[in-house]
Amino acid sequence: MSCLVLTRGARDIICARNVFGCKRLPPLSLLSSLSTASLATRRPVPTQSSKSAFLNARVYSTFEPPPNNVYHGTPVFKDINIENKHVSHAAVARNNDSEAVFVVTGASRSMGLQFVKELLHRTKGKILACVLRPGSAPALDSFLNGLNRDDRSRIDVHGLDLTNKHQIVELSQYLTSEYGRVDALFNVAGVLGDRTNTAGPEMKLSEMDYNWCKHQMEVNAIGPMMLTSTLSPLLKARKGKNTYLRSSGAQESVVVNLSARVASISDNTGGLAWYTYRMSKAALNAGVRASAHELRRTGIWTIALYPGMTDTDMSKPFQTQALKEKGLVFPVEFTVGRLMDVVDAMEEENSGGMYDWAGQAIPF
Repeated sequence: MSCLVLTRGARDIICARNVFGCKRLPPLSLLSSLSTASLATRRPVPTQSSKSAFLNARVYSTFEPPPNNVYHGTPVFKDINIENKHVSHAAVARNNDSEAVFVVTGASRSMGLQFVKELLHRTKGKILACVLRPGSAPALDSFLNGLNRDDRSRIDVHGLDLTNKHQIVELSQYLTSEYGRVDALFNVAGVLGDRTNTAGPEMKLSEMDYNWCKHQMEVNAIGPMMLTSTLSPLLKARKGKNTYLRSSGAQESVVVNLSARVASISDNTGGLAWYTYRMSKAALNAGVRASAHELRRTGIWTIALYPGMTDTDMSKPFQTQALKEKGLVFPVEFTVGRLMDVVDAMEEENSGGMYDWAGQAIPF
């Protein structure tokens, strides 16, 4: 299952303006038998050396993006400042923990694969790369074959179809058995369509197709939220206000969801239909916002991200020479690097929000 790519546009191109874009831990039963006192750990404060090392590991693309977007409507959340290279204590601890577990869906190619690469570079933990058909993902397989032994041992490839609830449960059981925890979930997999081989994205109401609408909802909204729900016990990092459940790494987990600018109801000023795609991503945003209230009580943060139009297979049917000349088609390395900066800089007050690649809060 491939990642979703959205578009960022210029005002003189209306349709583009509104678019795109191990080490096995003790069984949970054993952990649950421990006393509350033994589970409670002091919140780790990253040392200056660990933070400096983390900052030095961040790779920045030489691509120069155009000025930040201007959105219609009023954001509910504050912007996340990534220009000052701020990194939260949670991100430093999580990324420096060799026992941390990062799960990425849609990892076969494009942005999903780039998240795997970025995590391999920025973090020290284990990366679970979820793909629709393991062994039949040429881009991922080629990347893995070129890694040294140590780096390759950090990446675990697992099959996952987000429309199959049994596979979601099986993934949870595997993670419980092998690692006993999840520190970060990246819901990257999604579907947009190309209007040639698919019924969408639609340009008018008469083009809406029931089965395509159902598929969009299953992949873009229901699948990510069901995966978050199923993995939430493994993401849980805190019990109550002061009882932390991990002896290493961050005391906050994070769920990252790739969304879309076109999912913003406030920012929908016309010029593009894309009915089922908008509906599915708006539903995802609603799920992220609603779940944030519950998840934060167990030390889990969640965020929706709009990547901008990125140069991937998904976006090619919608790329134009004019967009490229205006710098509105982003290299995948730039996009994922910026999104990771946003994730690493977020604090609890940002949980539940929708943000773009520049850290700007987007109105719902």
